[in-house]
Parts: sequence; C-alpha cells; structure tokens
Amino acid sequence: MSDRDRILEATDLVALVGEHVALKPKGREHLGLCPFHDDRSPSMAVVTHKGNAFYKCFACGAAGNAIDFVMEFHKMAFPEALRHLAARAGIQLRNIREEGPKDPANSREALRAAMAAANRFYRKCLADERLGAMAREHVERRALSPEAVAQFELGASPDGWDHLVTHVERLVSHAASGGETLHRESFEALGLVRPGQRGPIDGFRGRLMFPIHDELGNCIAFGARALKEGDEPKYLNSPDSPLFSKGRTLYALHHARRAIIEAKHALIVEGYVDALALHAAGVHNVVATLGTALTKEHARTLQRMAERITLVFDPDAAGERAADRAVETFLAVPIDVRIAKLPDGLDADELLAREGGRGEFDAAIDAGEDALAWMVRRFRADLRSAESMSGRQQRLQALLQKLGELGFRSIDPLRRRFVLNALSEMVQVPAETLERSMPLPRTAAPVIATQNEPVAAPAAAEPPTPRHRARLTAERNFLAAVLGVSDRADLRVTVGDAGALPLAEAFTEEHFDHRDHRALWTLIAARLESGKSFRVQDIVADTNVPTLKLLAGELYETGSRRMESADATPALQAAAADLDRLLRTAAETPLPLRKDLDGTTLQAVLERRRKEGHRPGAIARAVRGEARTATAGPIPADSP
Repeated sequence: MSDRDRILEATDLVALVGEHVALKPKGREHLGLCPFHDDRSPSMAVVTHKGNAFYKCFACGAAGNAIDFVMEFHKMAFPEALRHLAARAGIQLRNIREEGPKDPANSREALRAAMAAANRFYRKCLADERLGAMAREHVERRALSPEAVAQFELGASPDGWDHLVTHVERLVSHAASGGETLHRESFEALGLVRPGQRGPIDGFRGRLMFPIHDELGNCIAFGARALKEGDEPKYLNSPDSPLFSKGRTLYALHHARRAIIEAKHALIVEGYVDALALHAAGVHNVVATLGTALTKEHARTLQRMAERITLVFDPDAAGERAADRAVETFLAVPIDVRIAKLPDGLDADELLAREGGRGEFDAAIDAGEDALAWMVRRFRADLRSAESMSGRQQRLQALLQKLGELGFRSIDPLRRRFVLNALSEMVQVPAETLERSMPLPRTAAPVIATQNEPVAAPAAAEPPTPRHRARLTAERNFLAAVLGVSDRADLRVTVGDAGALPLAEAFTEEHFDHRDHRALWTLIAARLESGKSFRVQDIVADTNVPTLKLLAGELYETGSRRMESADATPALQAAAADLDRLLRTAAETPLPLRKDLDGTTLQAVLERRRKEGHRPGAIARAVRGEARTATAGPIPADSP
C-alpha cells in the first residue's frame, strides 16, 4: 500500500473537516458550510460509507479526499499535505518525492522554518534576565500568568539594532553545515530582518511579541507591542506574506476553534491581551482582531464554525466605530451577531482582574444587543443630531445606500422587516418606499473557474436532443451502478453477442459521449483491470481534475443507494444493457460527416478501430466520435 493510501485509510475525514467546519449528521452524510466559497446555507457534504470517504460541495463543485481538503484549505502542496496528515495519524512515510522550488528561500517550508526560528529566539529573549527585562515588566503589569505566556508563546524583541540579525547568521551557518534548509532571505521576506543604512537590522526592536498562528498552530506572523513611551506605532504587525494575511487571520483561532464549534458561539475582542485574559479565565471561544477592521474573510471563517457571534469592543468612540464597521461586515452573513458592552467602561482584561469580574463579563455577553438593533439605535442618535429636514434626508439616503451595497436584501426576511419597520417609524416613510429606495448590490459578471484563472462564461450551448439526453443519462446510470458495486470487482455483464464480459472489457472510453464520463470510465477501468475491489476515494485520489472528483462522488452516492435497495447483479446488468442499446441505436443512424474532413485521417481511424472494436457498430461509433472531435473540437466542460 502506498503512503497516500495508508494516510487516506488512517484519516477520519469527518474529524479532519470537523476541526474547521461545524458539521451536522444527516443520514449517512455530514453537512456543513463550504469553506471554499461564500456559503450561505450548508452545501458541503462529507460522505463516509462502506469505507469510502470524500467531501463534495453542491454549490461550488469543490470535491476530494482528505489530502485534497488539506491542500485546498491550508494552501499546501501535495508533499506538505502528505507530511501533515502523516504526522497527524502517526504514520512514518516510506517514500515521498518532491521537486525543489525555483526559489528555495521563498518556499512555504523555508518561510515556516524561519518564522519558527524567530519565535524560539523571541521566547528565549523574554526569559533572558537582561534582554527581556522591559517586556517582563509589561507582562507583570498586565497581570498575565506564566501559564498564559507559555500557552500563547509570548516573546520579546531586544532593544537593539541587530540581535536577531546576529542570531540568524549563526543559524544559517549552522544549518548549512548540517545539511538543513534555513535561508537569511526567508527572514527578510517575512519582515523579520530588513535593510538598514549600514547593513541588515532587526525588523522588530524593543517590543513584546505576540506570535500569530494559523489554524494548524504554525507561527505565521507577529503582533508587536511597543514598550518605550513614544515608540510608534503602539502595535506593529508583520507584513503580509505567503504565510500571513491580516484580512484573513484572527488571533488565537488555533486555541479557540474547537471551543467555538462546540459552543456554536464566537466572541471577538479587539486586543491580544483581552484574548489571553479571557482564555486564562476559562472563556476559550475567543478570538481577537489584528488591529484592523473585521473583513468578509473573517466573517466567513467564523460563520462555518459558529451560529452566533458576539462583538466585544472597547467602550470608547473608536470602539463604537469599530463595532459599526463590524456590523456592516456581518450584515449579509446569515448568522446571529450581537454587540456586548462591558460595565464601567472597562476592557475585558481589566474587568476580569477585579473580584466577580468573570460573572459580570458573562452577564454582559448574555445581554448583548442584536446587531441590527444596534445599527438602528445608532442611526436614531445620528438622525436626532441633524438640524434640518435636508440633513435628515441626507442621513437616511446615506444609510439606505450603505445597506443596499452591503446586501441588505439578502438577509433573513424577518430581520429585514424589523429594520425597515424601525426605520419607517423613525422617519415616517413607509417601509416599502424605503426598500424600493435601496440600491441593488453590485454583481460581478459570471465566470467559470479554471485551474489557472477565471475566464468569461461562454455562450449557452445548443440544447441537447432527446436522443442525446437519453445517451448521457444511460452513461451516468451505468457509471453510478459500477461505483455502487465497486467492492465486487468480479461482476460480469452481457453486452450484445459477446456474452458475459468482465466490467473492464464491456465498454471502452470511446463508448462514452461526455468528456467527463470518458475520463471517469478510464479511471474506473484501470482499477477494474487489477481484479481487485476499490472505493470511490481511490478514484478521487487518482485524478487532479475537480470536476471528476465531484462527478465520482455524486455518482457513487446515486449508485450505492440504488444497489442497497436492489439485487446488485440484475441492476448492474440493466444499466449496462440500456447503455448498449443506445450505443447500437446511435451506430445504426450515425451523424453525418463533413465533406471537408481529411480522408487520410478517416482511413487511419477506420484501420485502428477495426483492430480495437469488439462488436458490430464499434467502427461506426468511433468514426463518428473522431469526426465530431475533428470538426467541433473538444466538448466544453459545461456541455450536457
């Protein structure tokens, strides 16, 4: 068994996907929000049935096995995904080959190694009596426990120009002598080292370092808090890199993820220290922003884990503006969003530090105000500040414009009606008039995603003829039947006058009219020819084409359900006979050939098909297929 097959065998796909997506069982599937597109209702299914394991999204077409999920979700290359899953399952890889990157220093592996090395360096500096003195003083002043410091891997960047630079030079020299891969250019690409007037200097100096992790717990960036008075900015983040994007990342998510999924509730705070204090107090479903406004990517990340989100922002003007922006971001997301205000104008860590603070915090969260009610209340205050009718009209128009652009029309009808009625009461304008005055959200032109980049959607194909539709249906039914009995590779079917044939010999890829059907049968036949049973996840693993992964999963589900309620052999035979009948009908009434088709090409095709054909009509079908390919080109992926 190959490394790939061993890893797929050992990986619980439901558990793997469930670490990042809240899944609910439904029949023999688990459903959840697809993490690969802006999913509004659960459209991704994880199927685990009779040893098969794959996921598929009915909306965007994402599909695959455990390796595919890790590659797509964590943006890993195949070898990296294989190593990750192997470590997760406790499997020792036997043989893994991979091509070296064109730029080794900027490979994700090299960048991760550099970030991990810097994280270790900063943690050692925090513990150093001299280098970490200022940072430790700040930690003690903020009452951060040693357990919290260790759990969140806090560190210190020394107050000097080249402490990390000197350390990196030693590391790179040692790595080179030991055959390891560590590059000084990697530290530069991550902003850890940058050019100075007299040579390279440290990117962070004299700051308390908060490592930022991805969902797997890998350090991918730093948030650095200034320790000297007047050192600006107060908080400094790592620059965006192949590992890190501020608009996609939430602090402490790797610690909070499981608690968020279990509680179906996520708390969002503004500061690193607030998040640390809450986790230390036993509130584990907490994440923090990175000093930037919440983005739609943040909303999508939390939406696939939680059903409710509570925003806990600082009780000042800046905090209220941040809450306003957050409400706007979450407005069109089908999730319950609330705003919590902590008592006495305290931050979360300050509230938790006083006696009874945890109880007060919990009460504030329970009393959180609905986000739309918050928006309406804020608008009422803004409306009252207008000194004229014209000013009130301008404020109302600005709000309607914003609501429309944010996708207000797509939110739950009851919540939408609540807002419109509240606004109507305030401004004395009918709710229907307000809704009509709201602009439609901007929509992008339709695109079809390819493996490289989006391309414009092609013109609609000609509608298929009834005979063509029947042919495609027969192809799908036969493929579904075969996948439904993939655990019985010894089955045979009777087609034409050839008698009972093994499945692999009953049809060839030329007998399937649709491009994806041909490609899928080629994969299935290769497995059948080995004489061993197989699973749909094997087929999924054998192809890198997303449409084939999705097609295999869909047809397996159809076929396995049919085969459970019927005798497998007669059902398979009926599907094969139906396809054979339509093939014979097509052979008797072949499509006309174009007169300008090259005769030499046709003669070569005929000779080859005479040798390959295994029953009457094969030549006519094959020539017709060659003619169609030569005259019309390949069948479009979206054609019927």
